[in-house]
Amino acid sequence: MRLIYFGANPLAYPAIRTWSQRNDVEVTCVHEGLNADNIGMVEGHDGICLYLSDVMRSDENIYRTLHEYGIRQLSITATGVDGLNRQYAQQYGFHVTNVPGYSPTSVGHFALMSVLMGLRCIAAVEKDALDSRTMIGRELSDVTVGVLGTGRIGSVVADGVMALGGHVIACSARTNPLLEGRVRYVDFDRLLEQSDVISIHVPLTEETYHQFDFGAFSRMKEGSCLVNTARGAIVDTEALLAALDAGRVGGAVLDCVEHEEQYMATGWKNNPLVQRLTRYPNVMVTPHVAYYTQRAVDEIAWAALDNAKNVIETGRSVDMVL
Repeated sequence: MRLIYFGANPLAYPAIRTWSQRNDVEVTCVHEGLNADNIGMVEGHDGICLYLSDVMRSDENIYRTLHEYGIRQLSITATGVDGLNRQYAQQYGFHVTNVPGYSPTSVGHFALMSVLMGLRCIAAVEKDALDSRTMIGRELSDVTVGVLGTGRIGSVVADGVMALGGHVIACSARTNPLLEGRVRYVDFDRLLEQSDVISIHVPLTEETYHQFDFGAFSRMKEGSCLVNTARGAIVDTEALLAALDAGRVGGAVLDCVEHEEQYMATGWKNNPLVQRLTRYPNVMVTPHVAYYTQRAVDEIAWAALDNAKNVIETGRSVDMVL
């Protein structure tokens, strides 16, 4: 068996080599993401691991060419699959897997840090804003933190806030048994109205696209802070900018911004939305690095390779999404 791994992080190469030796499977590492220019490298391989770059959203030729090379599975090296064109994937008969189970503490602890940074107005301090001393901080024990989505990552955030003496309310499609009795679940409107900080931990779907729109920001508690370590398009950036202008939102800490995928290769700060957001003294933006720890990078690689191997050998994987 031969696998090819596109978008392979050099920091994951040791983990990939270890997996390759342990499973006696040859793995070709390609640092560049899959695109029309390098897709020919797939020839001679039995399976593929890849990150869903923009080309996977709309280019049918990518799916057709992979099919012609004999590829029948797509092992996505991330949790989110919003960049997948499901129509083309189904049309060309691909089994698709993702990686939902890598270190939840990587993103969870980053989000908890972001909540604290938002409360203490660190964005203004870091930018040496003239009015940074007027942006007085708040302590975690004096506020209510709203957690949107209490899966593996959201529950880490909720546990962390409570361990530090904070109060948590939550809104989620499903209640987490580990949090029942300790966290009060509310609907989305109550989350907006009662939270001093909201931390987002839901996937990007048709239902969550622009969930934080003009209406949502108008219902948020005045002066509240927004933390997003999930997906950029869950937040309507134009609505957030308007809320910042109106003083409705007291600040934002964002590890993801709309259209970020288009600018990762050329410089994430070139994103016009990032440029507009970072003009505000109370906004901090980071380039989608919440997950970026060595443990998480290794676990993503191992899980993605396991998924590819399992689908090729058995047609099944516990992480099958299509």
